[in-house]
Amino acid sequence: MEYPDFMNMSVWKKSIELLLKIYEITKNFPSDERFGLISDMRRAVNSISHNFAEGFGRYEPRDKTRFYKISRGSGYELMSQSFASFKLGFIPDKNILDEIILVTTEIVNELTALIISLEKKAGQADD
Repeated sequence: MEYPDFMNMSVWKKSIELLLKIYEITKNFPSDERFGLISDMRRAVNSISHNFAEGFGRYEPRDKTRFYKISRGSGYELMSQSFASFKLGFIPDKNILDEIILVTTEIVNELTALIISLEKKAGQADD
């Protein structure tokens, strides 16, 4: 299905909700993490939604998938940072960690499906 606007897509909607969640969670991190995990997690979660949006705006499938892959990689980065934050006690509730991992995994899976679809179409165009 073709979308006229990236803001109608499930992957972007989920990534914006995740962005809001990460900003809320990191407000409670120790202040000495301002330039550490707080900054890293916020940068990664921003990268997920914003690289997706930029990729959507690109014309060539190869350009689109490059940005979608960056977005996908940032999702994995956020999962690792969230796990570290939990182990360090900055995320005190395992349910919060589990929710972050679940939503991020859903986003990564949707991005993977889009990438595969675009790469398949691009391969057919080369034939």
